[in-house]
Amino acid sequence: MVEAVVVIPVLMVVLLMVIQCALWAHAGQVVGLAASEGDRTARSVDGGTSAGVAEARSILRGSGADLASSDVASEVIPGDLVRITVTGRAVSIVPGLSWPVSSVVVGPIQEFRGSE
Repeated sequence: MVEAVVVIPVLMVVLLMVIQCALWAHAGQVVGLAASEGDRTARSVDGGTSAGVAEARSILRGSGADLASSDVASEVIPGDLVRITVTGRAVSIVPGLSWPVSSVVVGPIQEFRGSE
């Protein structure tokens, strides 16, 4: 009986930590997908940075995204490159523990160039 008083709380804490790690991994997947899709949209011929940010935000608001908080930023860098940065925080079930997640995707802007 005495062993159960010690072992059961320890097992519960271990179980909570495993679930928290799974939530953090899921948040990382969602942020990575949002950055990738935002970059794909921003780099397309009819896209742009605002369209890329809108696409990333729509994924973050979608069902199953489940992030405690999130933010999307984009910029055009010299050399015709676009960078989409998505940051967020994983949902926390352990009080006081909220892990950050982020993803940055950089790619060339697709544009049609005639013969020169």
